[in-house]
Amino acid sequence: MTSRRFPAFACFLACAVALGYAACSSSPKKGSKKREVLSTEYNDTRAGREASKAVAVQMGLAGDPRLDAYVKEMGRKLLRGVPRRSFQYQFEVVDQWEPNAFALPGGYVYIARGLFALANTEDELANVVGHEITHAARRHAAAQQALAERSIPLAMGSQIQMAAYGRNMEREADKGGQILSAAAGYDPMGMSTFLTDLGNVDKLTRGYSRMPSFFDTHPTSMERAAANATRAREIRWQRDPSLGDTRASHLRRIDGMAVGQRPEAGLFFGDDFIHPDMNFRIRFPRGWHQANQNTQVGAVAKERDAIVFLTADLPDGDPRLMAQLWLERNREEMRLDLDESQAVSIGGIDSWRMEFTGRSRSSRLYVMTVFIPYQGATWRVTGMAPAGRADRYKGRMLSVARSFRPLSAKERNGVKAQRLRVVKARAGEDISTLSSRTANAWDPGTTAVYNGVFVNHRFQEGDLVKTAQVEAYVPRKR
Repeated sequence: MTSRRFPAFACFLACAVALGYAACSSSPKKGSKKREVLSTEYNDTRAGREASKAVAVQMGLAGDPRLDAYVKEMGRKLLRGVPRRSFQYQFEVVDQWEPNAFALPGGYVYIARGLFALANTEDELANVVGHEITHAARRHAAAQQALAERSIPLAMGSQIQMAAYGRNMEREADKGGQILSAAAGYDPMGMSTFLTDLGNVDKLTRGYSRMPSFFDTHPTSMERAAANATRAREIRWQRDPSLGDTRASHLRRIDGMAVGQRPEAGLFFGDDFIHPDMNFRIRFPRGWHQANQNTQVGAVAKERDAIVFLTADLPDGDPRLMAQLWLERNREEMRLDLDESQAVSIGGIDSWRMEFTGRSRSSRLYVMTVFIPYQGATWRVTGMAPAGRADRYKGRMLSVARSFRPLSAKERNGVKAQRLRVVKARAGEDISTLSSRTANAWDPGTTAVYNGVFVNHRFQEGDLVKTAQVEAYVPRKR
């Protein structure tokens, strides 16, 4: 959470319930245009430009000049192999630790901060960037949109959602990424080795390697890794000598990058969310799915039928007046009926609470909003659930609002940050010995996965190893 802007109410609800950006698109207001139909390259460019604004607001950009320069330089080099360039490609780094990458229509390519950390060579990163360029160049978003409109929904007892791209499109993008990489002097085998690393992250987080499902719209990482390894051996290519050691150069570029949660965006410690720069603490319900987006932080119930989130989208002022202002702005669009409005105290701060019934064509929604004046803005804790389940969640939503409070000096100054640091191994060292010597914060399994080796691996003298180092974080002065 790094900004005080807040996207449309319906947009955030869709995103939070789906726990993923791909499900999010702003709800059209009365009189607005319908969603963009990707029938031409011009439509792709226009849709991508609008969606890129949402990415910047909702997901947030990493803001690391070194990573930005790295991916832009690589993108320009890979684009030389695109025979017919229809778009003005843009390359950005999103502030997401999960190793992810995606492309919007019109040539907007995004690489997550965590993907840089997982990649072990420039070759691997180049293949991923090339993969996303191929999605945009082949207009896969338009093809998938047309396919979705022709598809007949399946009733299977549980909803099956179509992923952004189908199996054949992913395979085509893999092949295109390898061809672009090879043309730029990168090793096309990097696609296979990266997907192997990605599969190992899956094992690390899930505890096992996921078995493919019949309804999977993407081939598994391991299946794709094997297919791409075979193709890489068949591609004729020549190494660009200016690249040198692509592992050493890659590690040099990512040394010092932020690892995991960034304190400047706030951190979850169990159910508690702490933001040292904005100087507050709030607790979300136990066991709920947490999400820290650029403009809000919140949690979704296990059953995905309730949400509670915090944002600051109103100026500082009397909380009752701010509540009325917010209601005036949103009453018509959200079809709100005010049920209750009263003064409350939150962490010793005079605040205001409102409860509403929101209406749609087919259902009614319970909405509770608490307005808290704090740090030069009016913060808003909002909880929502179907009206028929309001009694089940109302107490937990109110508890979240009541948990909001300023940090103590000890809490604020005790926040630590983690950064990726590249260290040199000693001859015969294993991961445990190296971690002990270098104060590596990663456990052996994580260290192995992020370095592309087995847990029992023994290093040679001078091997470069990625580690995570805990460092003091100095909160920004307000």
